[in-house]
Amino acid sequence: MGNSVKGTVKQNRILQKLGIEPAIPENFQIFLSSLNTVLRYDRDVDLRLLKDWEAPVLPNLGKLNQEEISYIESELSKENIPIRGSQVQIQKLIPPDERKRLAAYYTINQGIDFMEKMVFEYLKVCGKQKIVIADPFLGSGRTLTPAIRKIGTQKLEKVWGIEPLPLPALVAYASLLQAVNGKKEIVKVITGDTFKEIPRNLKTNNGSELPRADIILTNPPFTRWKYLEKNYRAYLLKAISELGYGNYITRREESLQTLSLFLADHVLNNNGLLVSVLPASTFYTIYGRGYKSLLRENYDILGVLELANRPSFSEDSGFKEVILIAVKGANLRGLTLFAELNQNIEKITDLILNQRKRITTNVFNIRDLPRFLDINWLALFGENKLRDIIIRLFNQGLKQGTLGYWNQTQGRQSIIRGVEMYGPEFFFIPNKHWNLTKENEKYVEIENVENKAPLLLNKEFLVRTLRKPSLYKLTIEATVDSYMLSIPPIEISNLPQDLQFYIKWGTDSETAKPALNAYGKHWYSHVNRQMTTKKPFGHIFIPDKIDPTFQRRGVFANHTEEKVAASKNFYIIKIKNQTTRKILVAWFNSTIFFSTIRLLGRKISERWTRFLENDYLELPTINTSAIYEQKIPEICKNINSILNKPLPPLWTQLNEKYRYNLDLSLTEALKIENPEKTIQELYQILNKK
Repeated sequence: MGNSVKGTVKQNRILQKLGIEPAIPENFQIFLSSLNTVLRYDRDVDLRLLKDWEAPVLPNLGKLNQEEISYIESELSKENIPIRGSQVQIQKLIPPDERKRLAAYYTINQGIDFMEKMVFEYLKVCGKQKIVIADPFLGSGRTLTPAIRKIGTQKLEKVWGIEPLPLPALVAYASLLQAVNGKKEIVKVITGDTFKEIPRNLKTNNGSELPRADIILTNPPFTRWKYLEKNYRAYLLKAISELGYGNYITRREESLQTLSLFLADHVLNNNGLLVSVLPASTFYTIYGRGYKSLLRENYDILGVLELANRPSFSEDSGFKEVILIAVKGANLRGLTLFAELNQNIEKITDLILNQRKRITTNVFNIRDLPRFLDINWLALFGENKLRDIIIRLFNQGLKQGTLGYWNQTQGRQSIIRGVEMYGPEFFFIPNKHWNLTKENEKYVEIENVENKAPLLLNKEFLVRTLRKPSLYKLTIEATVDSYMLSIPPIEISNLPQDLQFYIKWGTDSETAKPALNAYGKHWYSHVNRQMTTKKPFGHIFIPDKIDPTFQRRGVFANHTEEKVAASKNFYIIKIKNQTTRKILVAWFNSTIFFSTIRLLGRKISERWTRFLENDYLELPTINTSAIYEQKIPEICKNINSILNKPLPPLWTQLNEKYRYNLDLSLTEALKIENPEKTIQELYQILNKK
């Protein structure tokens, strides 16, 4: 065996003893780089005595034998990569599964440069003589080290951070030690779980291992809730609630980044500065609602920044991300700047700290946002003429009473999510395995695609239903030619023979496997239970997600004369009065509503945007009891004229008279000022987009 191979085996064994994974040569070089940096500041310390320092990983040196210690000492004399290079390289060496579990995505240079400048300028105006600076989600320390080098050690009382992985924690420690010129007494790095270490170490200001922070610079984990182990999720909710944030936890299925921010708030002193990279979804999902409430109540939200040239402030992240800048407990009536961060770091920093009250665009009072704008703070970015006209239109309608929030106009119970099913290729009839060949008042005949075997299913067990929005995207009046199986929870042997055969086919073919796994014995009845409890039937259907460009959609909401059900891909509006239904269908297919979706929809990917049930409840909706009564027949006439008309994509419709007539009749009914001018202005904006 060659010397290089022997060396690699020895290196791997050392890393494994130290708990560093993966055990690869690159990680060993980073380990040496970190040790070299640490030893540079105390050459009199023997390597074996380093375990007495507060540096992470090093206590495990006691597990190494003398031969391994000697090998490390011999390797330390060789040239190693610089510690700053190790800070960048370490993130690329974390195993993909571990990286995904921990959401270990580190901040890019633009974000770090901004944090450095922001801290430096903030300290000029805040009046603090000595500060504690921290990152509870430390990574390799890249958020803290540039800022510390910029402000100098004379202002530092303490710098600390927490990181779960041993090697990044060691890199961070070495980097921080270098940044403070070896003043190891002011540096504290803990290797562990932040959600356990902070409750354990920061219960009071006196006698605790970690002091509260005056400045937090962080990029917290964005791990999806479903990827966390069930018991750990329960622990997180309990731990954060016990710290006093239970009222801000809006639902049991939380997001890790909002819990991270509650933890950061617990750590931060009054008048302390928080600068955090966050997924943009924090400001437009239900999960972020509690944290937005905390911000409004306890912070001066100085700014929210996005990047113009890329979606994320994190390396290799596909999420849309922003940077939040906020000061705890200061000037709670302050304004918030929403801006792009390019090469204009000095200008943006000056605007945030000194100029917010002097500019008129993209500065908002977050505590005074209308409900419909609070749905999605991302709508506050940029010069947005569409936003301005929708705000003006909604404000006029709300003032007149012709628009109102859903609870006021239709009632909370009038909207319901469609049916969730496990195994759509079993429960939908027809499906990719069975064609529907014939039907009458009592039965449908289906035929197997492969062997052409026919089955006769009684309509007693079938419910006419809308399947997926893409099937009805061109015509408002939906042609409903799909059924859902709705089988009561009775024994299979008591069901008709053909239905028994179909159920057996579902189990044998495994198309029903998701329902079997989820529901056990009466798996085939979970749709029926929803039919009984939810009663998911109506005449108006709105999709839960769409392409906001409307490049392939001619309509938004669908209508049926017959009362039918719908899958979970729809929200069902349950309105008895036929005239009210027609006006609502007209409203949901109006250009005003298209524009609202484009402005306020929750972007879930580059192609898709989503509106959830709670979003509809927070949107102004036409109040049919308060609009101009004489306009009602005209609205009904305009919507009836296109109910069965295949409609091209929205942008093409903007040049059509039927579109203009519908929009104008609605705008006039809403008592909007200058209705013709308003519609024309809206069309001009949309045509440009």
